[in-house]
Amino acid sequence: MYFDGMFYDVVMYPVLAFILSLLLFRPVKKLALMFSWVDIPNERKIHTVVTPRIGGAMIFTSFMVLFLAAQKYSIIKPAVNFSLPLFVFSMVCAFVLGFIDDVKGIRAIPKLAMQLAVGLVIAHAGFAVKYVTVLGHIVHLHYWAYPVTMIWVVTLLNAVNLIDGIDGLASGILIIAFIFTFAISLIEKNYFLALMSGLLTGSILGFYVFNFPPAKIFMGDGGAYFLGAMYATLSLAGFKKTTMAIMFAIPLVLLILPLFDIIYIVVRRTKRKENPFKADKNHIHHRLLGLGFSVRQINFLIYIACVVFGIISVLIALTDGKYAMLFFLMIVCLVFAGFWVIRILEKRPGG
Repeated sequence: MYFDGMFYDVVMYPVLAFILSLLLFRPVKKLALMFSWVDIPNERKIHTVVTPRIGGAMIFTSFMVLFLAAQKYSIIKPAVNFSLPLFVFSMVCAFVLGFIDDVKGIRAIPKLAMQLAVGLVIAHAGFAVKYVTVLGHIVHLHYWAYPVTMIWVVTLLNAVNLIDGIDGLASGILIIAFIFTFAISLIEKNYFLALMSGLLTGSILGFYVFNFPPAKIFMGDGGAYFLGAMYATLSLAGFKKTTMAIMFAIPLVLLILPLFDIIYIVVRRTKRKENPFKADKNHIHHRLLGLGFSVRQINFLIYIACVVFGIISVLIALTDGKYAMLFFLMIVCLVFAGFWVIRILEKRPGG
């Protein structure tokens, strides 16, 4: 009976999150147009019409409403001890930081400092990486626990933000990532993580209906920062902490494309002595557009890659991380090869 109740909760709450997210589209769009919180086309943009850019509010609101309701009414309880007020506060801060960046703009250094502050609150809420197990040996991080956690949060937060460059790309990747996180949670019998992953999947799906190309609304930095912070937190809260492979390899596998994209961009800009935080059109989706692929074709290709990586992440979980590093290195090689092929195609005449 108890298991039936858990199964009911991990299905019902995500469905309600999806419905609420759908219903929030019109009021959020109206609010965006009223205050001119819109994305205006320019030479760096792909879209050609003025589009609301605070769609992340749909995801954030639907998740928070159903998450808080689940805290009160669901029989599923957290698998780890954490401070609920601090967790909620950290997610609010992540969303608000991105929202302010959307409507006002924040300079790179202050923004990085505030992102690190969000990571600090997440760590203090009970999600700090206090130890990892390497080759059967427990390594306590001591004073490094908080810095490692903060860097992890900031990395995933910016990975989500940087891949959000064409209609439906970031939201589609995250739907796939959270679906596989949901599956891995069930494998590990972590029903609280399954509930959280399901809520996020439902909330993003409701938004994705209107973000699918041609998009009627954009996620914006608010949604990207919130989802990046959530993804980082779930990886710290849910997966088995018996091995470093399980804790870090699975999340990295699921978001390896945007993470690899960040590394490529930073290295490229550093070599050219350019600001690594400067926006440009050198992300993987921009480059594929330059090669003649349509937005939907690019989404399809990247979605397929993410599904393959997701299947590998499930294999990592099923083998208890035994072959995690082998799987991870194999994927890194495949991704590197993919970027190399793109580079070759770009150098061809007419490329």
